Amino acid sequence: MINQKLKLWTGIGVATLLASSVAIADQHGDQHHDEMMTSGSHGGEGGEHHGGEGGEHHESKKGATHGGEKGEHHGGEGGESHGGEGGEAHGGEGGEQHGAGAGEAFSYFSAGGEGGEGGEGGEGGGTVSAVGSDGAYVAMLQMMQGHLMAARELIKSGDVAEGRPHLTHPWVEVYPMADEGLESRGQETLGNYLKVLAERAGEVQKWGDISQDFQAAWVGIEKAVKGVEGQSASSVSKVVLSLTKQAVLEYDEALDEGRFVAEHEYQDGRGFVLAARDYLESQQTTLKKKNKEAWRDAVKALEKMQKAWPTAVPPEQPVIPVSNLYAAQARLELALAPYLY
Repeated sequence: MINQKLKLWTGIGVATLLASSVAIADQHGDQHHDEMMTSGSHGGEGGEHHGGEGGEHHESKKGATHGGEKGEHHGGEGGESHGGEGGEAHGGEGGEQHGAGAGEAFSYFSAGGEGGEGGEGGEGGGTVSAVGSDGAYVAMLQMMQGHLMAARELIKSGDVAEGRPHLTHPWVEVYPMADEGLESRGQETLGNYLKVLAERAGEVQKWGDISQDFQAAWVGIEKAVKGVEGQSASSVSKVVLSLTKQAVLEYDEALDEGRFVAEHEYQDGRGFVLAARDYLESQQTTLKKKNKEAWRDAVKALEKMQKAWPTAVPPEQPVIPVSNLYAAQARLELALAPYLY
């Protein structure tokens, strides 16, 4: 089903794209989550700007296993155990594919891309290079910030235990995909900031305990984003779509029988959609120069999507059914179509 959806989203005309995407969303919402490619647990938040990170694939639905049977513990006492028998396997067909290649959320870049952008693989989640694709590289950086946004919002609001794991995610989940891109662009120091943040996460009791390390990592990500010059309207749009697609996958993965059972996935989705909002706003000059109406339509479409994540902690029941959220993401793609085609 996913491969069919990707082909529809990347290989046909815009009008057909929307109709087909909505149909697939409805069908998708009626099937069990385990039948689809999913994204990674964790993350999310409201607040400032951006977030980077690649699509996260979970081969199992609960727990967080970042490799192996007896995983290492990232982030000290209060951090999350990235490893363990029953957890999520990060790496696989789609979503956030840690330590390997980018997954389904990066399909916008692997299908050839504009301006020579694209990964080594074809459509359907082939390997996307952070070295060869500026857009994929920026999307990874934005996803990093999405994770940090989740951590900041939760810790500042007093949900410290919920926020700690999100401090580790940029280093554990995204950096393995982005490191070669950072090195090729002279941004190697960012890895050090992310590593320190992850290592100190478990000691955090209040925001002041981590604020300086957080700021160093945040500024490092901002610097890396600004180092990418000449982003086209098409590339900007693909970054936004990559973030929002991953957000929907996270939202879907967080649900079981109509209730949120995995708060971290919900929070990741919130962080990514807020990162997409801030990135879209920061790039409005580029987009308005090409098509003001399309920019306004995209902002409205994204605002509607954002309503699915009303708070940092999930509501008891979804505000928006997951099938409707897939359809909303397709409408965002329709709004951005003048930049893409």
